[in-house]
Amino acid sequence: MRETVYGVRTHYVDAGGGDPLVLVHGGGPGASGASGWARLLPLLARHFQVLAIDLIGSGHTDKPLVDYSFQTLVDHLAGFVDVLGLPRVRLVGNSQGAYVAMKYALDHPARVRGVGTIGTATLASAVGLLDDGRAVALPRFDGSRASLVAFLETIVHDRAQLDDDLIEARFAVASLPGHREMLDSLGRYRTVVTEDPDQRQVFEVRERLAGLAVPWSMIWGADDRTAPLGSLGTGMRQLHPEVPFHVVDGAGHQVQTDQPQRVHELLMTLFERSSAPAA
Repeated sequence: MRETVYGVRTHYVDAGGGDPLVLVHGGGPGASGASGWARLLPLLARHFQVLAIDLIGSGHTDKPLVDYSFQTLVDHLAGFVDVLGLPRVRLVGNSQGAYVAMKYALDHPARVRGVGTIGTATLASAVGLLDDGRAVALPRFDGSRASLVAFLETIVHDRAQLDDDLIEARFAVASLPGHREMLDSLGRYRTVVTEDPDQRQVFEVRERLAGLAVPWSMIWGADDRTAPLGSLGTGMRQLHPEVPFHVVDGAGHQVQTDQPQRVHELLMTLFERSSAPAA
């Protein structure tokens, strides 16, 4: 499916029926709603109208040559929800997408019924946590298939999940004009946000997250190498002891790819808490 959001032709997967649930993919080469949520989406579509967006610069959505920031992605998500005329939504985000989903919830709390976050160094950084040098650096995408495979092997626990169809789909997207430019732009932004206090103020959410009234939960892979459980996961749990925190064995950074059935069960428990009728 496609919609135009602020002039950006936006691709998304639409499945199931019922209340809307928006899935927000993580970053990296070839990222998209379809590839990021392929194994979990059919399970959730039994209960919800599931909308897996391709964020601006990713997937089959337009890739304008602009200066990207995380707020660029948040604003695109906000426009997407508005253009589709969605009532209060539930959100699930993985990695960078967990930050995008949560920042949307903080900016628009009246529009959100619940947020599920999955393994996210970005959100952890936005509340001031450090990984203590435990994180494995994500391989840089140089345009080659080999570098894409190296990236994917870092974010999953079970490499058997990386079948040829998934790899080829992500490589095709990663090769589209404008995608590498977006990745490079976001890479520069990650540096700027550590140096520019104005950008840091937009990015940080520690105080606001502590006061969020919207139900949310955290899911973390026991074997997450890029957002380590022992530093970032534990830190998030200590900062928010009132928030359900679930460790999933046999899962890396993309818990929804390694253990989709378990993630489905945990998200359904969260969403039962946010099932009050929309205002």
